[in-house]
Amino acid sequence: MTQTPLRLSPEASQAIASEIAKARGREVCFLATVTPDRWVVEPRAVARGNTEAVLAVARGAEEGGLMIHNHPSGELAPSDADLSVAARLFEEGLGTAITDNEARALYVVVEPPEPRVVTPLDVDALETLLGPTGPLATVHPAYEDRPGQRAMLRGVADRFNEGGTLLVEAGTGTGKSLAYLIPAAQWAVQNGERTVLSTNTINLQEQLVTKDLPLARRLLGDEVEWALLKGRGNYISIRRAHLAAASAPVLFPDERSAELDALLEWVGTTEDGSRADLGFVPSAEVWDEVQSDPDICLRARCPHFQDCFYQRSRRRAAKAKLLVVNHHLLFTDLAVRRVTGNYTQAAVLPAYRHLVLDEAHNVEDAATSHLGVEVTRRGLFRTLSRLDRKGKGVLAALHAGLAELDSQLRERLEVRVRPALEEARAALGSFVAALEVVLPRDVVGAVRVGTADLPEPYDRAEVRDRADNLFWALGGLARELRHIRERMADREEIVDRLEGRMLDLQGVERRLTAAVDAARLVLDPGEERDRFVRWMEWRGEGRRGQRNLCLAAAPIDLGPVLRESVFERTSTVVLSSATLATKDSFSFVRNRIGLAPDDLADSEVELEVNESILISPFDFAEQTLLAVPTDLPDPNTPGDIYQQATGKVVSSLAELTEGGLFVLFTSHRALREVADGLRSRGFSWPLFVQGEEERARLLDRFQRSGSGVLLGTSSFWEGVDVPGEPLRGLVIQRLPFRVPTEPVTAARVEAIERRGGAAFWEYMLPLAALKLKQGFGRLVRSRTDRGAVVVLDDRIVRKRYGPYLRESLPPVPLIKGPWDEIRYGLERFYGV
Repeated sequence: MTQTPLRLSPEASQAIASEIAKARGREVCFLATVTPDRWVVEPRAVARGNTEAVLAVARGAEEGGLMIHNHPSGELAPSDADLSVAARLFEEGLGTAITDNEARALYVVVEPPEPRVVTPLDVDALETLLGPTGPLATVHPAYEDRPGQRAMLRGVADRFNEGGTLLVEAGTGTGKSLAYLIPAAQWAVQNGERTVLSTNTINLQEQLVTKDLPLARRLLGDEVEWALLKGRGNYISIRRAHLAAASAPVLFPDERSAELDALLEWVGTTEDGSRADLGFVPSAEVWDEVQSDPDICLRARCPHFQDCFYQRSRRRAAKAKLLVVNHHLLFTDLAVRRVTGNYTQAAVLPAYRHLVLDEAHNVEDAATSHLGVEVTRRGLFRTLSRLDRKGKGVLAALHAGLAELDSQLRERLEVRVRPALEEARAALGSFVAALEVVLPRDVVGAVRVGTADLPEPYDRAEVRDRADNLFWALGGLARELRHIRERMADREEIVDRLEGRMLDLQGVERRLTAAVDAARLVLDPGEERDRFVRWMEWRGEGRRGQRNLCLAAAPIDLGPVLRESVFERTSTVVLSSATLATKDSFSFVRNRIGLAPDDLADSEVELEVNESILISPFDFAEQTLLAVPTDLPDPNTPGDIYQQATGKVVSSLAELTEGGLFVLFTSHRALREVADGLRSRGFSWPLFVQGEEERARLLDRFQRSGSGVLLGTSSFWEGVDVPGEPLRGLVIQRLPFRVPTEPVTAARVEAIERRGGAAFWEYMLPLAALKLKQGFGRLVRSRTDRGAVVVLDDRIVRKRYGPYLRESLPPVPLIKGPWDEIRYGLERFYGV
């Protein structure tokens, strides 16, 4: 049956001709509706000769519509540019057509796709699943009716039905995971569309996959497929592992056969194939040679393609309608999509239309770290060492592999590639030496480039010359590797036997190019200068006492990036956290991620943003107490007097509680000094100190001890769940203000002040409030938990901003005064 051609209605034709006349015959773009009987109606002018503006409008348009533009020449055949735009519009669900200035003819370049037919969620029915008469009450032995959970479910389901963004703060104990999983799962069942579920911590990912998703599927009674997808570097490559084992004598300068044999034995037994399933920690050099790497992947041509652990995870992800990832992987995917302009096909992740960002208070930090760049001295030397380590490495393996195949290429390896490699190593050493003059090795912490502390290094002749020499040397080495690889590709016999080594060359080549681009952005940013904060720092100590030089850059304002690439491109976005609001307002987080009212007014796509604050079901007035000693030394007092006072309070409190304490710090140095002080005084309770053991093992031992005291820094302020008796009290040493000289923080503070804002009140204080709220939330994890939170920084009651911080916490009784009085109040609270 022949389809009726698209036709302009008389009214549409007249409206289009009129707008074109107003534009004096220039090109105008229109967005029109297509009726079921194929009439084109209701055109509206949306852009004038601006491709990006047309594509922006398309993101918010109804599927099945038609984008029309005129050719002033009257020639309606599409140009290459027309065809390119038409393909991108089709991905957004629109057809494309061309007309003349009088709108008498219509040339359809691409037919509009059939609009999606979606089945809305029955919100009432979904809410019933979690109610007192629903299946959750039947299957869950510890069921409690949670009105906040049901309210959140309704809000999430409405966003799936209507589209838009939901900001929801769900207090501890709300049960937020089920509240978003059930609508996402039911939407997948009814409409076959994927939702990405992104978390910040491994703990929550494991909870979703092992506990919450199976429960959601049981409640719905439908088979919902989900998958957990990790970053590619977490997986071992079977092909590369066998290749490394076979080439070990020429790859590694030291004996590594036992380690490689253990990895190959594990490959034969593991189901997962990721480092999390590995019973030992492989050396960095070995893992670099065996990990799955996109630059060194044969894809479908790999003999292990069907068994490949990463490819298996990708296949599971492609089938799954619920995909669990972490923020790192999500923003890695986003970075690739921004570079390629691909928002509708698979990239690092499969394509998706719906997104849930749990632990969403971390979104800006996660996006910052993955949308910036970093290059280190150690990383570059390691990349060069992959080619050659004391006569071993990829070049040696390639030289051996080319025997009897191509003597000229073997010779080129020796006379061109190896000298280029040594030149690159020398240039890197010389470059680092030049930077030591402007950033001495004894400098502690990150230092911003382009400030009084570190004026533009590239303006110094010696640094500029050595940097340019490094860029030239690395580029020259990359070109030599590419030449060898291209010569090898011309010989089928070589490709058959050495394709893996060709990919090794390609991987190194791409890393070198990326390193040059990153270093240029830091040292010579050009037009990007105002968009990025740039810094340099010395990190740690190497095995030979060598500190690692790092050059890094990150975007200052992420709002436009997130709005354009996430909120405008995704049908549903849910941002959820127990700590998303400050003083009962989402204004801070909205300002940071591009959803402030002014941002939305500037957006070319209409965005609907909804907000919800759901109070925790816990009775904080009865279950906890906020205690603030006012007679301790000022936290900024020089010397160790403040750390000594901290140790005395911790010892005193541990006597009342019989251990069972978390002590949270804002610096590793303070943590170590307090730990040393406690031990020197013969502290009588089991002491668990972050950094002395792996985090998960430390937490497990603390829980099993029942009377331990755990000292932790940033990673213990959130994502740690210790319900019940093992945790009976919490000490927060200092208010968690960010270090104002940290480069990203300083740059964002300056940006706020440049536009006339008050950076402390608009940025530093809300960040501290969210972090404090996270730390506070470690203590009460169930209705039966009970304990006191002792804050050893009396600025929370002494400073003008103190009420802001206290009002951002749950409603909790406050006692303040000298420690002796506080101790008496704590004795009564604990019934001692």
